Amino acid sequence: MARTSLRIGLGLCLLFIACGDAGTGTGSTGGDASSSGGTSGEAPTTSGGSGSDSATGTGGDPFGGEVVCSRDEFWTKGNLESPNMHPGKACVTCHSSLAPEVAAEYPIAGTVYPTGHEPDDCLGLDDGAEPAYVEITMADARVVKLAVNSSGNFVYNAIEGGGPVMFPITARVIQGDKERKMFSPQSSGDCNSCHTEAGASGAPGRIVGP
Repeated sequence: MARTSLRIGLGLCLLFIACGDAGTGTGSTGGDASSSGGTSGEAPTTSGGSGSDSATGTGGDPFGGEVVCSRDEFWTKGNLESPNMHPGKACVTCHSSLAPEVAAEYPIAGTVYPTGHEPDDCLGLDDGAEPAYVEITMADARVVKLAVNSSGNFVYNAIEGGGPVMFPITARVIQGDKERKMFSPQSSGDCNSCHTEAGASGAPGRIVGP
């Protein structure tokens, strides 16, 4: 089957994989703007600048609220191939199932949200005047910065971005002078497989912006 045909079917895949153990090897979005890993039992923290544990910077707990789509906008274009497609779903799992060659090309992918419990297909962080990015540090000390796009999605392209990922990796979300970082290294780049609406495999919920 052609690679493009497989990729447009990624949204059909609802399977989740567990994150790797630490320390081991009502609206719609338009356009196709370009474009974390799971946490192992510990909630993210923030440091630096004016950052706090709150997604709004006010000092609250971003994982303490109810399920909500903060932007009240959803991906409504089905399986249209796009870097904006299906925010919140486990991209690498679907790639691995439907198009293994694509999984090798995009080994790290996920979605950043304003709060900790947002539903699948809800659009993620709106960076506004301050662009956000996810900084990944690999086991070989390479550092890559992945832009957060208009759906909140981010992705690492191993072909264009500098080669295969060397696991374990660490990650932090940076926006302006604020950051939110993970405590533990990860051996999976399928960030949304653990950072689900409710949280899985020790993650408290979604990847949340600083």
